[in-house]
Amino acid sequence: MSNLTTDTIVPAAPLIGDTPLVRLWTFEPKSGIEIHAKLEYLNAGGSVKDRAALAIVLDAERRGALGPGRVLLDATSGNTGISYAMLGAQRGFLVTLCVPANVTPERKRLLRAFGARVVLTDPMEGSDGAIAEARRLYAGNPDLYFYADQYNNDANWRAHFDTTGAEILEQTQGRVTDFVAGLGTTGTFVGTGRRLRAADARVRLIAVQPDGPLHGLEGLKHLPSAIVPGIYDAALADQSVAVSTEDAHALTRRLAREAGLFVGPSSGAALAAVLAVARPLDEGVIVTVFPDGGSRYASEPFWDSDGAELVLPIDVQAAVRAHGAETYPYECCGVLVGPAPGRVGAAWPVTNSTTLDRARRFLIGPEDYLRAEARAASRGLDVVGFYHSHPDHPAEPSTFDLDHAWPNLSYVIVSVRDRQPRELRSWRVRADRSGYREESIMSGDL
Repeated sequence: MSNLTTDTIVPAAPLIGDTPLVRLWTFEPKSGIEIHAKLEYLNAGGSVKDRAALAIVLDAERRGALGPGRVLLDATSGNTGISYAMLGAQRGFLVTLCVPANVTPERKRLLRAFGARVVLTDPMEGSDGAIAEARRLYAGNPDLYFYADQYNNDANWRAHFDTTGAEILEQTQGRVTDFVAGLGTTGTFVGTGRRLRAADARVRLIAVQPDGPLHGLEGLKHLPSAIVPGIYDAALADQSVAVSTEDAHALTRRLAREAGLFVGPSSGAALAAVLAVARPLDEGVIVTVFPDGGSRYASEPFWDSDGAELVLPIDVQAAVRAHGAETYPYECCGVLVGPAPGRVGAAWPVTNSTTLDRARRFLIGPEDYLRAEARAASRGLDVVGFYHSHPDHPAEPSTFDLDHAWPNLSYVIVSVRDRQPRELRSWRVRADRSGYREESIMSGDL
């Protein structure tokens, strides 16, 4: 076991480490690919940063750098600061944190709830502006502050070498083939990566960054335009994946709705990179880290998506899934009917009449469609979309689907693997036919 614990100075100290590793069956693109995530929001302070913060604090206390009369000072985008503040409240030292002013209100409230002094910095300068302010404060009064300097403190990455990496090896029985993690301070990636490589030189290490300097992913750095942390080892990564804020937000919403995991946007970014890594592989055990929970971002508007929604009642979803399982390994298909676009009342199965590869194509014949349209009209309903299954493929539209789609209808796809229905997603083709936009599926009553 690799628990990090505070010592007996605090009698009721919480555990940090030994977080669960969960398998994300719903998001696995094909048989032979396993996707696992470490749920770091289950640490005592709510994030992966608890590990590094505790290691930094214990190291400083052992060296005498943090003791009576000294104030812990650091720059943070929020999570490490929350961990410092929690530990400061438990262990009796004061904490001053330099934080970009645009971090979420939830993070600011947590910092202040634990009693930290918060110095807000220019939001346009991001974490680099917070670092500059922390350095300025330390230079002005070095006898008052212990400058933790998480970006350059080796205790940061060593915490993950000793705990996160060891836990992943134990939890996967050493089967991990690929490790994917976002870059912020880079401690998680560097420390975990070094531990996995020490166990198996064949493990691939994939670093995740935002796709540009002006991004909305708190805690992650776009290294080409930022101050590069001193602990970062650029030679360690086998691959770097750039992720857009929009893709990260979309997958964060999907994790909540399809896997019951309420996580923050950096987790969505990690999953986006995992899916990119998994796409060309035939087999592999891919592990990533979900750094924090969604409650720290509850006020953010991205949870509301782009307003595109499809009301698809639970019983209709169940019927679509059952049809997909019944016809596996071939595609099923059917008609969605309802009182208005975006509102489904029933799903009517029809025969897949394609003469092509039925495992990859579907066709609703004109007679079947006309019968469904007449049946709907007799009930005061309209055809509002179609559904079909993707055997052993993700629930994402193909080029073939795009060529045959109508912009005014919803297209529901259920992925089926080994006769088991997995994720179910809805799409609507853009008016200019350049591609699809995803609709949020709502299961509310009509």
